[in-house]
Amino acid sequence: MPAVASLSEFNRNQTALIDTLEKTQEPIYLTRNGKASVVVMDAAAFDRMVSAKERAQRREMDVYQGLMRGYADVLDGKMSDAKGALGAIREKKGW
Repeated sequence: MPAVASLSEFNRNQTALIDTLEKTQEPIYLTRNGKASVVVMDAAAFDRMVSAKERAQRREMDVYQGLMRGYADVLDGKMSDAKGALGAIREKKGW
């Protein structure tokens, strides 16, 4: 369950809430008039989150590019049936 605090509480107790952010490495949702308004998080936790997102995007792009290479091979007629491909793999591996 994410931590929630009012914007007024954050303004009154910034030091304590920032200490909590640093200790827990979890964001705090700040509310205004009872509705979520902003999310505050520790800088190190934010950097880790951004890095993880960037790594995931790179992996997605690698997969996408691999699929597109395979699709281009199909369009160029560079394909074989499963039996032929399995035979080529066995031959290459010496099985």
